[in-house]
Amino acid sequence: MLTKPTTPLSKREPDGFLKISLNLTMGIGITTFIAALTLIAVHFHDSKSKYRDTLNFAVTTLATAAGISSAVYALRGIEINLEDKKIDRTLRYIQIWNDPSYFSVRQIAAKIHKDLKPLDDTKSNEYMNQIYADTEKKQEIVNILNFLEEMSMCVHFALVDEKSLKEFYRYIVCTYYDTFTLFVHRSRKERNNPKLYIHLTELSEQWRD
Repeated sequence: MLTKPTTPLSKREPDGFLKISLNLTMGIGITTFIAALTLIAVHFHDSKSKYRDTLNFAVTTLATAAGISSAVYALRGIEINLEDKKIDRTLRYIQIWNDPSYFSVRQIAAKIHKDLKPLDDTKSNEYMNQIYADTEKKQEIVNILNFLEEMSMCVHFALVDEKSLKEFYRYIVCTYYDTFTLFVHRSRKERNNPKLYIHLTELSEQWRD
């Protein structure tokens, strides 16, 4: 389950988790370093001690442990920070779709879907030709396909939480791709780019399972 951060997205500090982790890492590293210095001081103060070999081993072990612990905590901090950003992106995509500025786009897409549903292939092609001739409607479709392609690319590269986005967008992605398949194919042909909207195509197939 995706949990919405308590702090508004616009006011969050992206590197907050990383800073906390690095502070913790520095604290652990400094503590270990001090312990190593203490043992070194004891070692040189009493270099003839029968515990010299033990002190040598302890100093080496502590120095190694300091390096390992610092690396582990730094890596953990980076992982937490990346996960936090992933949640932010996921919530942002959901917020954008629900934004009132997208209402006209959703309305146009819903009408086209409704109009195309009862048509055969020939009639569908004729209808899509009319859409292509309408500059405003064509641009609206391009905008929404570009948006869905961008989101699909983020899913492909694991930059968002796919499980949460799938719950919200599964129907939208599959339905919109089906509705605008002819538009996509025509756009690929006109632009001579067979990979146009490829991530959206793959995601719509993947999410049908």
